[in-house]
Amino acid sequence: MKVYSFHKKTVNIPKTVVTIGNFDGIHLGHCALISAAVNEAQLQSCASALVTFNPHPQEIIHSKQPVSHICTSVHQLKLLEEQGLDEVHIIQFTSALSQMLPEDFALRFLIKRFDIFKIVVGYDFRFGKNRAGDFKLLEKLSQQFNFSLEEIAPVKHCGQTVSSSLIRELIGEFRFAEIPKYLGREYSIYGKVEKGMKLGKKLGFPTANIFPDVTLALANGVYVTKINLANKIYYGITNAGNKPTFGKNTFTVESYIFDLDDEIYGEYLEVTPLFQLRPEIKFLGIEELKKQIIKDVENAKRYLIENNLV
Repeated sequence: MKVYSFHKKTVNIPKTVVTIGNFDGIHLGHCALISAAVNEAQLQSCASALVTFNPHPQEIIHSKQPVSHICTSVHQLKLLEEQGLDEVHIIQFTSALSQMLPEDFALRFLIKRFDIFKIVVGYDFRFGKNRAGDFKLLEKLSQQFNFSLEEIAPVKHCGQTVSSSLIRELIGEFRFAEIPKYLGREYSIYGKVEKGMKLGKKLGFPTANIFPDVTLALANGVYVTKINLANKIYYGITNAGNKPTFGKNTFTVESYIFDLDDEIYGEYLEVTPLFQLRPEIKFLGIEELKKQIIKDVENAKRYLIENNLV
């Protein structure tokens, strides 16, 4: 899968089936949409392309209300590649772009960008200034520029429409066991292990650190987690937060992995929260924090035994 930013000009543009949206989480609704585009492209011997935005448009339009993301950016691209797409095109979303008229937006970022065979959109897709662009406008443009158009109906489970907002709500309520019904997989945080300040190692609990590039939907706290490293499953405890005891303000997902002593800097880690042990707390000092971590480890191991996970 090739990834393009919109300041790059592609050459030798093939006939393409295009889909467009935010795609946070790549949930079952997104998968239905992407699958329709990929399958059509294969049937017609076309390329399949997905157009998305960075940052999320709501982070620009409502800048004082940060968007809580289901996926890190690297996880989103990994999941999109697994869907079988040929190309992903990322639009840098700006305030100026939020004021672009819908028809101008469609012309610049879709019609003039691709040799379009077909555009596939979700039932709720809106675009351009004040979200005024809709399926009817695309229908008019499809007749003018000779491409076909398909709108994908919502995916429902137990009467509920699958959506990113629903999944964020479940994450916020720690209802992790229910999420796969809508997400199509367990909710997880995926990223590269990077060097931190090695504070965990000094306490006797070395951690693997992921520094997400977006604000996550997961609340600050300590979790029992399942950890996938190089296709091997481990368990551990994970602190998602800002290390208030040490006066830090960088959100980190740091995992103490049971039964693993290897250095894994540069490896990719997938951390699946199973249960929140407690919220993140500011302790009076290192000794108090160390005592709490010992309790957290004991409580996590008890949870794993009680739930037949070890």
